Amino acid sequence: MTDPKPTRIVLDVDRDGWTNGLQLNIAELDENNSGWGYRLAGPKYNGSSKNLLRVELDERAAAEIRKMLDKGFPLDANGGADRV
Repeated sequence: MTDPKPTRIVLDVDRDGWTNGLQLNIAELDENNSGWGYRLAGPKYNGSSKNLLRVELDERAAAEIRKMLDKGFPLDANGGADRV
């Protein structure tokens, strides 16, 4: 069974309500803006964050990001990371 809607991938910049620090995450969202993500930078999320910016990635942005990641973290012949 396939999901009828494509996955939406977003980059979010949030401001933490306790520390006032900025948080950066990448998240996979469904049609209700629910999903899961990975915090790339900033203080841990504690439920007090306010979203400042959300950018939905398109195929072009994903391809450019993938190219950058492949340069810094090339895959080995088995498809895994070349280094740990």
